[in-house]
Amino acid sequence: MEFKGGTLNGLDHGDNPRLAAWSHGCASGAEGGDCMNSQRQLIRHAVRDVLNATPSLAGRVKASRTYPLTAQNCPVVLVYTERDAATKSNDFTQLRELQLKIIVIVQADVDADDALDDLCNAIEAQIEAQMNSGSSSVAQLASLVDSAHYVDTVFTYQGADGRAELTQAVMQFKFSYYHEPAQGFDDLGQLNVRFDMASPRNDPPAPHTPDGQLDARAAIILPFGPLKERNPV
Repeated sequence: MEFKGGTLNGLDHGDNPRLAAWSHGCASGAEGGDCMNSQRQLIRHAVRDVLNATPSLAGRVKASRTYPLTAQNCPVVLVYTERDAATKSNDFTQLRELQLKIIVIVQADVDADDALDDLCNAIEAQIEAQMNSGSSSVAQLASLVDSAHYVDTVFTYQGADGRAELTQAVMQFKFSYYHEPAQGFDDLGQLNVRFDMASPRNDPPAPHTPDGQLDARAAIILPFGPLKERNPV
């Protein structure tokens, strides 16, 4: 099952609103902006916020793999990332596949299986709704990832069989997103270019082959960077 958050038509910022939004936050330099956190952390926290908006889970979802548990404070949902694999899209962009686990823990009683099923269904439906509409004002998960895939759910328990105090469902999702490594060109104010053109000076002429002689130079002052005030364009 795949929940699409939109379609990416290319890898540049104009065609990739998720990458553009994340990059804009870093470029703005605003304190507490997205550049202060990794995309992995932002996605994990967005999932937490989306699930906390579910009435049956309000205030019970933690973006952590550890939390002090007792039968009295259940149900509890833990959200954490397990692996963040990358494949190279081009020289500047990586396509990453984030493996995220959602652990649903309830008190073990005769209704534990039904309680887990209800909560797991609510979690899956909430993520699907966020990815398909992105209309929630709580967290814009769809703006951070390209797609979300449900993988599986494994049910386990803690304690001796038939006398367990807690039982849990381990849900696994895969989120795909694009990551652009940090790049800075603040000191680039002038571009020096040298031209070596094909020429009839070749004997015999080879119009498709540079002749190894420098034909021209150019110094291009860019309209930004440290040389802007000294060399206005």
